[in-house]
Amino acid sequence: MSDPLLDKMDALLKKHQGGVEPAQAVKAEPAPNAPPPLPEDAWLPVLTDVVAVGEPAPPGLANKPAEAVPPVPPATSVDPEALIEQIMGELEPRLSSLLRDRLVAEIRNSLDDNLSTLLAQMDVHIREIVREAIAEQLGKS
Repeated sequence: MSDPLLDKMDALLKKHQGGVEPAQAVKAEPAPNAPPPLPEDAWLPVLTDVVAVGEPAPPGLANKPAEAVPPVPPATSVDPEALIEQIMGELEPRLSSLLRDRLVAEIRNSLDDNLSTLLAQMDVHIREIVREAIAEQLGKS
């Protein structure tokens, strides 16, 4: 008796292998630039080119002319004063906007705090003035 789970696994493997046995596979003529054929018992792709760190680029990339990449100008050809002016010209609107927003928020908070303190002090003084005026009027009568 065969195990049904093993039969299902075998069917799944055959499905991914193309459903044919390796001996029954049709051998076609490979394309001129095609990678080498896989071994008959392999059904997963394998790495055919080994690449090591520091190894030069593959031949297709190594044959490109060096003129394709624009040359980088030397760092000494840049005028530092002009660069500073350019950067400051770009930063000035942003900085002024940020400073204005920050100052408005700080001034608003400071005014709110000072106004509430001033109103509390004025309330105390007004109450004293009203008490004195009432006491004076009551004292006369």
